[in-house]
Amino acid sequence: MLRSVKNWLTLLFLAVVLLALGLAYLYMVPPLADRLTNDRLDGLEANSDLVAGAITTEANKSELLDRQALTVQATAIDGKINARIVIIDATANAKIVDSRGAQPIDLGEYPVWFRAVQFGTVQVSSETIGRAEYATAAVPIYRTSQPGTVALVVLISAPLSDVDAAVSAVQRRFLIAAALAVAFTLVAGYLASYFIARRLKRIEEGADSIAHGDFSAPIETGPQDEIGQLAVTFNAMGQRLREAFALIAREKESVEVLLDDLAEGVIGATEDDRVAVANPAATQLLGRRVARDADLRAVLPDDLAHALAEVRADGDDRTTVFRHRDLTLEGSVYLTGSETEVRYLIVLRDVTEQARLDQARRDFIATASHELKTPLFSLSGFMELLDEGDLDPEQQREFLALMRQQVDRLTDLSLSLLDLSQVDAGTIGLELADIDVAAVAAAVAAEFQAQAAARDVSIDLQGAAIERAFCDERRLAQVLRALLDNAVKFSPPGGAITVDVSSRRRMVCVTVGDQGPGIPTKDLTRIFERFFRGSANGDTKPGTGLGLSIARDMAELMGGGLTVRSRAGDGSQFTVRVPRSEA
Repeated sequence: MLRSVKNWLTLLFLAVVLLALGLAYLYMVPPLADRLTNDRLDGLEANSDLVAGAITTEANKSELLDRQALTVQATAIDGKINARIVIIDATANAKIVDSRGAQPIDLGEYPVWFRAVQFGTVQVSSETIGRAEYATAAVPIYRTSQPGTVALVVLISAPLSDVDAAVSAVQRRFLIAAALAVAFTLVAGYLASYFIARRLKRIEEGADSIAHGDFSAPIETGPQDEIGQLAVTFNAMGQRLREAFALIAREKESVEVLLDDLAEGVIGATEDDRVAVANPAATQLLGRRVARDADLRAVLPDDLAHALAEVRADGDDRTTVFRHRDLTLEGSVYLTGSETEVRYLIVLRDVTEQARLDQARRDFIATASHELKTPLFSLSGFMELLDEGDLDPEQQREFLALMRQQVDRLTDLSLSLLDLSQVDAGTIGLELADIDVAAVAAAVAAEFQAQAAARDVSIDLQGAAIERAFCDERRLAQVLRALLDNAVKFSPPGGAITVDVSSRRRMVCVTVGDQGPGIPTKDLTRIFERFFRGSANGDTKPGTGLGLSIARDMAELMGGGLTVRSRAGDGSQFTVRVPRSEA
């Protein structure tokens, strides 16, 4: 019952009213009875002079007491003050006159007359006689024949039943009024408590809504009292909470979007080796589902788990590179500095291309070293032979021709490296102009006729006689030289190379096809990578692995592109595209 605000408020109101009524009762009713009794006693004492004068006069008329005359006087006084008048012989302690006739009287019940005899003064008192309360007064009477001695005592007694009746009436009215006040208090207190409880209930419901994440409905404030101010403050708190939660939601969404968009895999781990958070990239890189609360030991590869154990042991960050499936991954493990759920942060990066590029660079360094070493050794040997001077003119011419070939090899390698550095730096220059692509293709094909003939390979120029494009003539020739050099290099003896010039929509295309061994399917996706040197028939061909990569970069810088179609054992077709002049 007391768990309801309206109930204990109603009881509180009732208790306050009952306390107030009790205090009012104690203040009014008992003092009222005493006050009325005292008023009656004061009245008796005030009438004592009248009684004393009348009785004294009558008692001193003769030596012998005239009881009949005293009775007349007592009856007359009784009629005036409505009190029983009893005249007592003080010497004999006996009643001699009674205004109420033969009613019995026990003087022992009226100690007041003894005090009047003893002290010789009027005495008043309230006495309980039988079961009733009486106001009593004793008036001493002196006779001239007995000076200084109380001869008679006039005992005056009046019932206090009217006082009791008055007090009972007041008490009854007070109780009726108290009952009405209690009833009114119950009704009014319950209604007031109900409205207060209803307003508090609205605040409770608002708090419950906020606890469940609903900030949409403000609380009705009502009157601007303390509860109204509480509702206003609560609404303000709800608004601030709504803004705070909205900010947290936006930040959480931003973090989730950021994590989801990261190419790096991110895993947050708890102290007890459980997954607290993970982004999709982590699942993709590890090739297994990384769910929240998953066991970290079942998710991480061994190398990464070992790095995590080392971080847990000494608190220092760790980075490890390892192979996982077909990927090369770099995993970094960090110990977070805050006392949050996430104690360890694991970041995964796909460094497969970087590892492949590093390997290609290492291969390039080895290849370039070999490419440089061979012509340099050859040049050194030829120079020593020439320096000895024992060669005839024919041998000298032959050595000089071979030396020129080695110098050309060194020149090609240097130019390739220079072009590569310019492409990376973005400083390569283009001289765009309206040129005849067919003429450029014919000129480049003519340059390779002697080299092709030496390998018993034919070069056949096909397509349009004139096809104009807007590009850099020198760079287009460089691209075609790279394609024809590869075609001649990979064509078998007796094979044929075709150079076809055509137009497709807004592009001019030059396709260089050969009848070589073709490109394996696994190498097609990497054929334009830098430093990549494909293989055919198990034999690695000489070269730096830069020609096709630079050729594609040049074609794209001129607004075109370079593509390849090939199949192992069926030759290859490289097509370079440049924009038409009208484009």
